[in-house]
Amino acid sequence: MLSTSSETNLNEAQTRFHIIDDIIFSCLGWPKDQVEVENSEQRKFTDYELGKPRLAIIEAKREGSIFSIPAGLSCKLLMDLKSLSRMDSDLSDAIIQVQNYCSQRGVPVGIVTNGSQIIAFLASRQDGISVIDGNAVVFTSLEHLKENFTLAWDLISFHGIKERRIFSYLTNGHSAIPNKLSSKLINYPTVRYKSDTQANLRQLSELFLQDIFESTEIEERFFNECYCESGALSKYALLSKNVLDARYAALFSNSELAPHLTPVKEKKNDNFSPDILAEAISKRPIVLLGDVGVGKTSFVKNLMYRSAYQEFRNAIYIYIDLGSKAALTDDLKAFILDEIENQLYNKYEKDTYDHNFIKGVYASEIYRFTQGIWGKKQETDPIFYETKLFEMLEKEIEKKDKHLNRSLTYFSKTTKKQIIISLDNADQRDYDTQQRTFVISQELAKEWSATVFISVRPQTFFSSKRSGALSAYPHKIFTISPPRIENVIEKRLQFALSMAEGKIPLERLDNIRVNAKNLALFLKALISSLKSNPELNEFITNITGGNIRAAIELVTGFIGSPNIEAEKITNIMSLNGKYVIPLHEFTKSALLGDYSHYNPDTSIALNIFDVTSATKDEHFLIPILLSYLDSNCIQKKNDGFIPTENIFEESQNMGFSETQINSALRRATNKKLIETTQRVTFEEDINGILTGSMPDAFRITSIGAYHLKKWIGAFTYIDAMVFDTPIFTMETKEALSKNINSLSIEDRYSRATIFRQYLKECWLQIPNKPSYFDFQEITKEGQRTFDSVLHAINKKASK
Repeated sequence: MLSTSSETNLNEAQTRFHIIDDIIFSCLGWPKDQVEVENSEQRKFTDYELGKPRLAIIEAKREGSIFSIPAGLSCKLLMDLKSLSRMDSDLSDAIIQVQNYCSQRGVPVGIVTNGSQIIAFLASRQDGISVIDGNAVVFTSLEHLKENFTLAWDLISFHGIKERRIFSYLTNGHSAIPNKLSSKLINYPTVRYKSDTQANLRQLSELFLQDIFESTEIEERFFNECYCESGALSKYALLSKNVLDARYAALFSNSELAPHLTPVKEKKNDNFSPDILAEAISKRPIVLLGDVGVGKTSFVKNLMYRSAYQEFRNAIYIYIDLGSKAALTDDLKAFILDEIENQLYNKYEKDTYDHNFIKGVYASEIYRFTQGIWGKKQETDPIFYETKLFEMLEKEIEKKDKHLNRSLTYFSKTTKKQIIISLDNADQRDYDTQQRTFVISQELAKEWSATVFISVRPQTFFSSKRSGALSAYPHKIFTISPPRIENVIEKRLQFALSMAEGKIPLERLDNIRVNAKNLALFLKALISSLKSNPELNEFITNITGGNIRAAIELVTGFIGSPNIEAEKITNIMSLNGKYVIPLHEFTKSALLGDYSHYNPDTSIALNIFDVTSATKDEHFLIPILLSYLDSNCIQKKNDGFIPTENIFEESQNMGFSETQINSALRRATNKKLIETTQRVTFEEDINGILTGSMPDAFRITSIGAYHLKKWIGAFTYIDAMVFDTPIFTMETKEALSKNINSLSIEDRYSRATIFRQYLKECWLQIPNKPSYFDFQEITKEGQRTFDSVLHAINKKASK
C-alpha cells in the first residue's frame, strides 16, 4: 500500500488556502476568473468549479485525511476507480460526492484531493461505460506530482482540460454510440428516381418559377405584378412580433461605435428619401443590409421599375451582378469597369472610345494642349499637331478607371442626369471578393460622384467593418426585412400559371407551353391549397425563415418531387378541378428531397434527436435548448437573445456536458434553427467537427420554432428521423430492423410508432426535466398526425 504522512494536520479550509489554491493557480495555471469556490445549487456546495462553462469540479478534503491507495500503480499513473473505492471508504465517499456534483451540473471531470494526493477521473461519461468502471489518474503525493508534472500539466492544467486531453487519456478513444439504422440500408443515401411526369414537372417548375425571371423580356412586368413590400409581418409566424421587428438587432456590441440601422420605407415615390440621399451626398455607398434571400435584389429592381421609376428613368443607371455573372473572373475591378463600359454602350449608346465623345470628355485638356508648346503647330503643321494631340489623348484613355470616371461624369453633366450604380449579390462570393467590393463601392461613391447601392448580409458587413475594409462606413445602414412569404408565393404561382397557360407572351416559351398542361394543373392545386389550408402557409413561412429564395426553391422542389404522387394530383385536378394538398405531403417532400430516406447533408431539416455521445439523454438536448431560447426566462432580452453563458449554465444544471452543449449549439446554428448575434456559422474541420469561437448570445429562429412546436411530434418528422438516430435499446433496434428496406406506409407507420415509444421511454428516464419542455405533451399534440396515417391504412385495407 502507498500512503503519505504529514507532520501537520490542517483542516479543510486551511488545506485549501495553504496548498490546494497554490496547486490550482500557481502550478496548474488556472486563471482566477475561471474558478468559482463554494458554489451553491440546491443547497449543495462545491469546493472548486473550474472553467466557464464548467469543465471540472474539485472536492477538497483536509490534509490529515490520507487516502489509502492500492499498490501496483501503472507507469501511466492509472488506477481503476473500483479498486480505489474498495480500499478506502473515505475516498469512496469523496468520489461518489464529486461524481454526484458533476452529474447534476453537467461537468465531465471530477477531482478529489487532500492537498497532497490528487485523483482525477471522468465523473460524467458519454461513452456507454459506467463511471465506476472507469480509470482515474492518481498522484500519490506532492513529490509524485512534481516527478510527473509534465503529465499533470497535460491532463489537469487549464489548457489541458480545455483541450480535453484527459478524455482520450482515460478512455483510449472508446465510443459506444450505436450505429444508425441507415448503416443497414443498401447504398444509403439512395436517390429516388423521378417518373417521366415528375421529371417533366420539375423541369418546367424550375423554368417558370425560377429561371424565366432572369429574362429582360418580362422583368419589368414581373416586378410590377409580383413584388411584395418588405417588412410586413406574417400572421403565420411562430416568433413574437418583438423578435421579428428586431431582426437585425445585436449585430454590434454596446461597447463599440456602430452605425444607425434604418428600415427602408416602402412608400411609392418615397424611396429616394432625404435619409438615402444624405448618404449619397456625403459620398458614401448606400448599404442595403439583409439576410440571405430577403429580397435585396428585388428591392433595388423595384426602385427601378416601380417606386422610384422616374428617378431611375432620368438617371444613368448601371446594374452590376457580382453573383453568377462575375463568378469566373479573378479581377473584380476589371470586371466592374468592363460592365460600366458595356452598359454605357449597350443601354445608352455611348462609346467611350468614340473620337468625338473623347474630344468632349477631355475638352479642357485639349484647350490646354492648344495653348502649350505644340499649339503653334496647329496651323503650320496640322498633321504633326494631330499626331501629338492623339498621343496625349491616348495616354489619358489608357488609364481605364480614370477614363471611365471622366466619361461617366461628362455624360452625366451633358445630359443633366445623376449616376446610380448598384453592386448586387456580392454576398454570393467569397469573403475576399466581398471585401474588395466594399473598397470599390467607396471609391465609386467618393471619386465618381455616383449614388452607389451595395447589398450585403449582416455578417459580411460586420466582418468588413471589423477588418477595416469598410473603414468609412456609413452613418446609416438601410435594412431589408423579408416580405410576407405567403404573399410572395401566391403572386409567383399566379404569374407562373399565367405563363404556363400562355397569358404572358414570351417568344422563348412558344414551344414549351404545349407540354405545360400538367404544370398548370399542379399550380392550380397549389394555389387553391394554400388558400384553403393555413398549415401549408405556416410551414412555408416558418421553415424558410423569411428567405424568399429558399421558399421558391421549396415550392419548386415539391413540384415534381419523386416522393410525391404527381400523377395522382394532376389526374384528380383534371377530373374534379380540385385537390387540397395535405401538410404531410408537403413536409415529406421537404424532409426527404430527392432521396428515399432522410439525408442530413441535403435536407432542410435538422435531426434534433441525433447524439454526439453515448447517452440517451442527449436525444432531447437540442429540443431543450430550443425551448429555453423560446421561453420567457429572465435572461432573455427584448430582441430574443440569451447570453451564451446562461445557456451553458442552464444546460449543465440538467446534467449535459460542455462538449454536448457546444456541439448542439453549433449544429443547430448551421441548420439555422438558432442564430448568433453576429449571424456567424461554424466551419467544419477535416474530422467533421464544427470549429470557431463561441459567440456572445443566441436566439431561436422561426425554423427552430417550427421544429420545436410543429415538427418533432408529427408522423412525417418521426418517420424521417428513424434511420438517422442512434438507438440505445437493443430490443427497439431489432424491432425497427424488421422489413427495414420497405417504404410501404404500413411499415413506415410501424417504425415511427416504435421509435416514438422509444423516445418517450428515454424521456421518462431523465431525472432532471426542465419546466419549459415536455416531450410527453409534444407527442400528445402530434397524435392526430399518427391517427390520420392509421385512418389511411385502415381505409386502404378495407378496399
